[in-house]
Amino acid sequence: MIYFVKSGIAAALLVSVAAAGSSAAAAADKVTFQLDWTPGGISAAWYLGLEKGCFSDEGIDLTINRGYGAADAVTKIGTGVADFGITDLSTIIASIGNSNVPVIAIMPVVSDSPAGIAVMDSSPIRTLKDLEGHSIASSNGNAAMQTLPLGMELAGADISKVKIITSDPSTLNGLLLQGQADSLASYVTSVVGIQAVASKAGKKVRSISYGEELGIYNASVFTSTKLLADKPDLVARFVAASKCTYDLALANPDGAIDAMVARVEGMQKSSQVEIVPFSFGFAFNSATFKKNGYAWDMARVQHNIDVVTRMQPLAQKPTAEKVAYVVKP
Repeated sequence: MIYFVKSGIAAALLVSVAAAGSSAAAAADKVTFQLDWTPGGISAAWYLGLEKGCFSDEGIDLTINRGYGAADAVTKIGTGVADFGITDLSTIIASIGNSNVPVIAIMPVVSDSPAGIAVMDSSPIRTLKDLEGHSIASSNGNAAMQTLPLGMELAGADISKVKIITSDPSTLNGLLLQGQADSLASYVTSVVGIQAVASKAGKKVRSISYGEELGIYNASVFTSTKLLADKPDLVARFVAASKCTYDLALANPDGAIDAMVARVEGMQKSSQVEIVPFSFGFAFNSATFKKNGYAWDMARVQHNIDVVTRMQPLAQKPTAEKVAYVVKP
């Protein structure tokens, strides 16, 4: 009799454990992650992290959405349409300062700005000072264009001596390659892709970087202040998963490309074989990242705010603590 009672208890315990395990699996937080642009380059990391379990290991059921621009990504996070996102820290600062959008950065990814310009290889433009007297093409809201005046100032050059051509993003590469613009405002990480297009026409482009001299952050993971207040544990787990995904991708960029190509309809691996490793190298081989890793340098965040304030008037200058949150492990 005692035997059967114990067996019944054991069976009940087994059922209880199984139910608990099932409940834990079912309790994974459904999270939407918002890219700021179309998948490619450094964003390949997210697909590898998803594939290898970085998020599921943290109890997160992740969905990745393509982006439609930095401002749109900030709006979606601020209004709760998406839970987490990634975009340029300067855009986050401007959104907080001008519109008090309830967002906050929680982890730096690219610790130096990749801002630069693209020129044809045969161009006489070798420095930003050489840009005087020439033209540059850009689209509205182009981050590289927004920082160019300060970059030129640091180089002892005058932006007023440059002819600015504003055009639709889809036409910019053509303006440069067809000689209708002398240069193009572009991230140096994007020039790899422009070169792929140029090579098909037997042409070559090169980049002139000025972003590192600005001393500011670029791509940063962020969330809403509401989600941070309501679910700080989820935020901490998401940061841990984000670190996992970038560490995996840095060690295996080809695997990151394969994971992205497998999940993004219409993407060709050939379009990413150069830009993904280059983007990872730019982000994670920088002296700033090697010094601080995924941790914020709050003095650098404050400098970033000062730079944004110089580039554009803000309705209210936010503090570093309002812009970036230090997540405790």
